[in-house]
Amino acid sequence: MLEILLLILRIAGIIFVSVLGILIVVICFALFVPVRYRGDFSVSDGENGEKKKVCAVLRATWFLRLVRVYVTFGETVRLRVKVLFFTFLDTAKEKEDKGSNKGREKGKNRRGRDAKEASEIEDSRKASGAEQAKAADRNSGRKEITAAGEFGAEETMAAGETVGEEETEVRKPGMEETAAAEKPDAEERAGGEKVLENGERGADRKSKKQDEDSDGIISRILQTIRNFCDKLRGIKEKLEKIEALWISDHMVSSRSLLGKQLLYLIRHTEPKNLSGYLRFGFDDPSTTGYAMALYGILYPIWSPKLSVEPDFERQILDCHILIKGKIRVWHFMRVVLRMVLSGDVRRVIKEVKKL
Repeated sequence: MLEILLLILRIAGIIFVSVLGILIVVICFALFVPVRYRGDFSVSDGENGEKKKVCAVLRATWFLRLVRVYVTFGETVRLRVKVLFFTFLDTAKEKEDKGSNKGREKGKNRRGRDAKEASEIEDSRKASGAEQAKAADRNSGRKEITAAGEFGAEETMAAGETVGEEETEVRKPGMEETAAAEKPDAEERAGGEKVLENGERGADRKSKKQDEDSDGIISRILQTIRNFCDKLRGIKEKLEKIEALWISDHMVSSRSLLGKQLLYLIRHTEPKNLSGYLRFGFDDPSTTGYAMALYGILYPIWSPKLSVEPDFERQILDCHILIKGKIRVWHFMRVVLRMVLSGDVRRVIKEVKKL
């Protein structure tokens, strides 16, 4: 029984150590095996008023071209990702699939629209036939109604004459009652005086409310001015704190460390090969001269294989540049670790959070 347990533990230990070793090897490959890149950028100046043709191709490979990434930029942008002989991503194929799906959907929609239009035409024909039948029935009914209306009009004329005579007899006593009601009464005058007094009181109340509203508006304006002044004081205090933090010893040492790490990163990631030609020119010849002066400053950094030809007579851009280089992930990890493990940087981060 003990031998079986030891055998199981031995097998589990071997599996654990092998998995751990594989992980360590993969991590080492990811950190130290470089990513090689190659970029080809070209711009051709258009002739006879044509547009400039811009073309760019970027290729990146890793671990003996086990993983390959291609990016092409011309009339469209295409991205391809390959591992061994398998393509995991291709934006051009995705666009073609989307276009074919859209074409199928459009065909289906057109067929559905044609069927709907045919059904609507048939429904409109049926509705027009039914409306014609209804119109014929209405015309026959109108003839019967006009005949009956002529007979009823004579009866209504006779009845109207008798009603008019009765209304003239009823209006006479009503006129006498309205004349008696139009006489002024003393009670109504007293009521008018009360209404005037109430109106004066209402005017006094309105004037008081207006005074209170004006006082409230002034107080609000003063309060907004106070709040604005308080905000300005707060901003001033924050600026003073930021200035003090910028001058502090921790910030100075952190800035120097950041500069050194950036220089280290540029030195280990800059392209090793930069070749091609560049012919350029601006509308203003002085601008072209300033650009050449800048190129003269950066000439030791750039490869001498890049030939530059200025054109002081016209605006032009014609170039073909080839870039080759490699990048290791370890350099980025080293910069991050140096910055994170620095005590001055952590102190500065704490001070920034307090702000």
